[in-house]
Amino acid sequence: MKNENLIQLTESPRDAQQGLPYVIAPEKRAEYINALLKVGFDVIDFGSFVSPKAIPQMAEQDKVLKMVDKSGSETKLMAIVGNARGGSDAAGQDKVDILGFPYSTSSTFLKKNINADDDMALNIIDDLIDICNHSGKSLRIFMSLAFGNPYGDAHSNELLAQKINILLEKGIHSITLADTIGQSTADTLAETLTYIIHHFPGLNPGLHLHTRQNEWYDKIDAAYKAGCRSFDGVLNGIGGCPMSGYELVGNLNTFNLINYFDHQKIRHNLDNQKLIDAARIMY
Repeated sequence: MKNENLIQLTESPRDAQQGLPYVIAPEKRAEYINALLKVGFDVIDFGSFVSPKAIPQMAEQDKVLKMVDKSGSETKLMAIVGNARGGSDAAGQDKVDILGFPYSTSSTFLKKNINADDDMALNIIDDLIDICNHSGKSLRIFMSLAFGNPYGDAHSNELLAQKINILLEKGIHSITLADTIGQSTADTLAETLTYIIHHFPGLNPGLHLHTRQNEWYDKIDAAYKAGCRSFDGVLNGIGGCPMSGYELVGNLNTFNLINYFDHQKIRHNLDNQKLIDAARIMY
């Protein structure tokens, strides 16, 4: 029987690696993904199909995927894309299950991240819906800067809800709220998540959190108590968004996240020893 309170977890080596000052060889990236596939994650955000000129750390995804072995694993693989071309490339890969797209209420961030305005971003989403429908993939939307806006653009929970409603009307129900530059507090996380969960009771919003090491516990505690049951993490907490123009503050450390769940006796499906084994490969 499915436990509705069971935590859903996404591990994001893509977000860890895209901000590194060097490029990890495809063979090493594939070895790491293969180890993560044994841990029990719901989803692995393994890479992105974008121009290698923009993010060289994500080049040669075709080569990486050829060496990935999904046999015996129920974990799904997600690739981040920034346009329809990237969506088509990712959808052409049999081992990719989910396309992820970074949307936002911030026009400034959309320009910085995918060189698009809001209308263009929504058109890309429509294209990705068509691509997913024809390829049997699913689509996850990341609402970047969901907890504040550092650029001076309009921001409110009401505006965020308006954008989410547009996505729901398009038939998209996999939506992750992202704290892209680590500016949230426990209070703003609780306020926003409570607002969104209240307004969309059928939605199970994910949380993609960039956070400083001394702030993670209060934020996760606030998010969980607000009703969040879907979390993204990165082993050892490295990485961030290099396109934001802000310092990379790091991702939520998966080890911290699991320690929180274990301490609170919250059920999850991860094999802790295999998690440690995977971390030894890369970090």
